[in-house]
Amino acid sequence: MTERYDVIVIGSGIGGLVAALTCARAGRSVLVLEAGKQFGGYTNPFARKRFHFDPGIHYIGECQQGGSFRRLLDRLGLEHVRFTELDPDGFDHYVFPDYQVKNCVGLGRFRDRLAADFPHEVDGLDRFFRLLEDVDFTLKTSRRIEGVKSVVGLLGRAPGVLRWGRSSLKECLDHHFTDPRLKAALAGPVGDLGLPPSRLSAVMHMGLLCHYAGGAYFPAGGSGGLRDGFVDALKEEGAVLKRNARVDAILHEGGCVTGVRTADGMEHRATQVISNAQAGRTYEMVGLTELSTRLQRKVKQTEHSYASICIFLGVDGDLPTEHIGSTNIWNYSSTDIDEVFSEMSDFRSNGAYFLTVPTRKDPDGRLAPEGMQTVEMVTLCKHDRYTPWFDKKTMKRGEDYERLKEEIADVYLERAEKHLPGLRDHVVLKEVATPATNFSYTLSPDGNIYGPAHSVDQTMPFRFNARTPIEGLYLCGASVISAGIVPCASSGRMAGKLALQDAKQKRVVTPARRWLREAMA
Repeated sequence: MTERYDVIVIGSGIGGLVAALTCARAGRSVLVLEAGKQFGGYTNPFARKRFHFDPGIHYIGECQQGGSFRRLLDRLGLEHVRFTELDPDGFDHYVFPDYQVKNCVGLGRFRDRLAADFPHEVDGLDRFFRLLEDVDFTLKTSRRIEGVKSVVGLLGRAPGVLRWGRSSLKECLDHHFTDPRLKAALAGPVGDLGLPPSRLSAVMHMGLLCHYAGGAYFPAGGSGGLRDGFVDALKEEGAVLKRNARVDAILHEGGCVTGVRTADGMEHRATQVISNAQAGRTYEMVGLTELSTRLQRKVKQTEHSYASICIFLGVDGDLPTEHIGSTNIWNYSSTDIDEVFSEMSDFRSNGAYFLTVPTRKDPDGRLAPEGMQTVEMVTLCKHDRYTPWFDKKTMKRGEDYERLKEEIADVYLERAEKHLPGLRDHVVLKEVATPATNFSYTLSPDGNIYGPAHSVDQTMPFRFNARTPIEGLYLCGASVISAGIVPCASSGRMAGKLALQDAKQKRVVTPARRWLREAMA
């Protein structure tokens, strides 16, 4: 059987949903194919006994009036999707054995808070926060300019971005500061990009700090509220959305995409395909032998980000959580975050974790039964230990796997009692997700959660391009700009607009154009 559409979108993560709605709002016929049982990718919540959990959303930046994500949603007609602001005086709380500090709204306020604790580092703080302003200006301005000449002119106005564009976060922090506690505090949210300071791109991390400078937000109703806004809008536009529809191959002839084939053997035809799958998986569906030697090498050499362990808890209303409120806690066992990352192969040694109380972020969102609360913990990890279960079905991975999950939960619940005393006595429901869980629900290579690792040589402009060498095939998602809701959504918007633009121009594929696209990919 064969079906025809203008645009086919592979995967319904936030990038795919944005791309699909961008095309659907422009009158294009759209088919969204999702391999999983539910739409949304990491924005898909799950429920257990009326407790609702959000595996992939803990906070989002740029949701304030005038923020880039708020503007994107409004342009797509999703004005009704609302957000609750996290505590502006401390949306992130970085906790180390001998120091702790809360990140807050406003780069200047955060700088002053750190300066009060480290008066001997004031000069370095002034220089570093001026650098953050350069990064913020560059990121915001770059969205509105086009052409190489304009980009060069922009970077000329922000020399700090050029200075640190090929440096690690550790190199940048070591240049500005001497106190290890201050360096650790500024590196506190590295878990959002998933690499230790010695390997994480300095500019990517600074962009992250700028991203939340205007506040941190949580979607009303949890991630389901955001996901459902897109799905409902797509259905209203007449788009077709299919679950349990895993794409095995992207079809193409003469350098042009012609459609896709799903695992059940059905072919869906379209002259444009947008893939929200990670870049390596997308190019495997194309056929690696169809690519240039250079692009094949890039795909094979791409390093994936870390995987994760998540612990989802339903707790009773008697557990005191008001002292945490809507703040996220980042707990580290040492101010040497590189050392902490070196322990991530063993959860017993790994003392880093992220702790949050979602029902405090969205008290009216019905995330828990009346009188109950939810607590979530996340830690990064390597995938190797969990690969034997990648090809097993969820809930059917055997006793060894279940025992391992219980041991993981015991270790982290004990650690969490540092912030939530008596937690274990209040748990009424417990779920543990491992890299095998990530793979089952998102098909992400090695169960990774951030796409290609955000190392210096895998960040912009060295990430994957939204345009591919195959005419009519586009990428979106964590492989393109960066991981996270807003970067992935922005990549979806980019891919959708490219598809609309190219549909009007109907370009002819020439060897020169194919070569140029190979070089840019």
